[in-house]
Parts: sequence; structure tokens; C-alpha cells
Amino acid sequence: MPEPVLEATGLRKEYGDVVAVDDIDLRVEPGGSLAIVGESGSGKSTLAKTILGIESPDAGSSLELGDHALAAQSSSRPTSDKRSIQMVFQNPDSALNRGWTARHILARSVSKLTGLKGKAVNERVDKLAADLRLTQRHLDLKPRQLSGGLKQRLAIARAFAGNPRIVVADEPTSALDVSVQAAILNLLSELQIKSKTSYLLISHDLGVVRYLADRIAVMYLGRIMEVGASETVFRGPNHPYTEALLSAVPNVDGEARQRILLEGEVPSPANPPSGCVFNTRCHRVIRGLCEVTEPPLVEVEPGHLMSCHIPLEELGRLQKLAAERRETLVTPPSPDATPDEPGAVAGGETRAAPPA
Repeated sequence: MPEPVLEATGLRKEYGDVVAVDDIDLRVEPGGSLAIVGESGSGKSTLAKTILGIESPDAGSSLELGDHALAAQSSSRPTSDKRSIQMVFQNPDSALNRGWTARHILARSVSKLTGLKGKAVNERVDKLAADLRLTQRHLDLKPRQLSGGLKQRLAIARAFAGNPRIVVADEPTSALDVSVQAAILNLLSELQIKSKTSYLLISHDLGVVRYLADRIAVMYLGRIMEVGASETVFRGPNHPYTEALLSAVPNVDGEARQRILLEGEVPSPANPPSGCVFNTRCHRVIRGLCEVTEPPLVEVEPGHLMSCHIPLEELGRLQKLAAERRETLVTPPSPDATPDEPGAVAGGETRAAPPA
């Protein structure tokens, strides 16, 4: 296994009594893409901020860039480390200076991150623009004069100004129309092939990250529920939370798929449930166990880690059965419910899906 370009060990971030990120371990491989997926409130954006140095991780957390430790705060990091880790924000409007032209924005980033001067800066700006399919006319416009897709291309070009080793992309396409999303994803893929840059993708949409990510980590309430290669996560068996997220991804291959309705909000991180933090919304909860004991994150098959009391083989059997029946599973479960079908787990409520 190659040495990671970025490695976090025991990463934790508290805000008073609120644990936003709880003991996270992750690796980003050279030229690879790791996606962090979860609902709003899962802690994925806070995780990104601690890696970027926007927020300081708690004492005992370890962040390494290649062969050396990263300073907790971005302001304490040398220029070489700042250049190595760049960010693409969800909303380019809030990340771009409205008073500057696109050319000025890119030239300033190139100059600060690379030390280039004069003609060399202009040549670098022209190359970035060409890579992101921005014309010379676009470069002379200000962000407010650009469409949403062009603004995001400008933001991506700025992130690549210093030839970064890692680009952290926080919901890079969620604010864009579907057709524009596809174009941006294609550009990100092309840039990665050319530059061998690693990606850390933050998203709530498994359908988007499937296109770019080599590995997927699923977060819930500040914890990693499951992590594995993209094809493994999409093939299953899955953690019940991942299973619920996957059930919302449009299915284009015609295969039957159960629908899991995650009702209720993500619990407050200031008062997380006891035991497994997902037990209050889990359609496969085991009463008397899940709300008492938190399952560790363990390797259930090579390269595939999961935090669940139900063995992988049993999860596979239950998920296959639900798919065959085209069930719609509803959460949170009723505490008084009892299994009435082979393979059902106490507490889960199921109902037949309407015919297609």
C-alpha cells in the first residue's frame, strides 16, 4: 500500500459540550479520491475545516501531510503546506472577490502560492483557464457577471493555481443545475488525471461521489459508520445507515431496490443517543443491544470497515430479502414492534412498496 498523501489519526473536534468530530481515522492516497458522505449535521464539513486548518482539532489529534505533521491552524502552516491543500467551496459567490476580474483572482493566487512573477504568472493563468475551459473573455469579467457554472470553474482553477497535492471539495456541485453538475464533474475528473492530485470530497449525495471517489467514508453524528472502496460500498452489504442513503440514489439499471425512509432529524451532537448513535433511526435496530453498546469500527472484509452489531453475512441476507420483496422500510422503528417475517429484526416496520 502506498504511503498516504494525507493521514488523520484520532481526529476530534469539540465545541464546548458538543462533539462534532469524534475520533476519526482516515487516509487519502496519492492521486486517489476519498468521499465523506452523510446528512447535514453529520460532521463532514467540520472534518474538512479541521484538515484545512480553519478549525483547530483537539489535543491528541494527529494530522500528517506526507512525511511531516501539519500544524493545527492554517496561519501556522508554511506556504508549501498551504499550497499543498486547497479548497473548493460549495458556494463560489462567497469564496470569490466580487470586485476583481477572474484574471486578477487567478493571478493573485498564482503569485502567492508559486512565487512566479510577471509573464510567468500570465502564462500560468492562461493554462489554468484553458484547463477549466474559461475563455479570455471570461477572464476579463467579474464573478457577478459569470453564470454559476463558470464561477465554480473559476473557483476550481484558483484551487489548482499552486499545483496542490490535495483538493478538498465541499459539495462542489450541489448549488448547480444538473446539466452543469455533469460538466463540473467531468472537469474535476480530467484535472485529476492530468495532475495526479488527490481529492477529499464532501457530499450528501452518493450518486455524485460515485463518479469521482475511489473510497467512500459514511459519517453520522461525528463518527464513521462505514468506509470502503466505492464499488464495495455500492455493491453491499452495507451498514444500515449507508443502506438508507443508497436507497435514495436513482436506480438506472432496472434492478429492484427497497426504499428506506429515514424519518426524524439527526440527533443533536450535544446529546447523542447512547450505544450506537444511529439506533434511534435504524430500521434494523436490535433492542437491548444497540441502544446500550456502541459497536467498534472493525474490518468486516479486506479494506471494508463497519460499525454495526449485525454480522456482515446477516446484513447481506436481510438486505437481499428486502430488495427481493421491494419493501419500503420506515424509521424510526416502534419500540413495541416484533419480527413477523423470517430475517426481520425486532423494532423494524416494513410495508410493501407500491407496484412500479
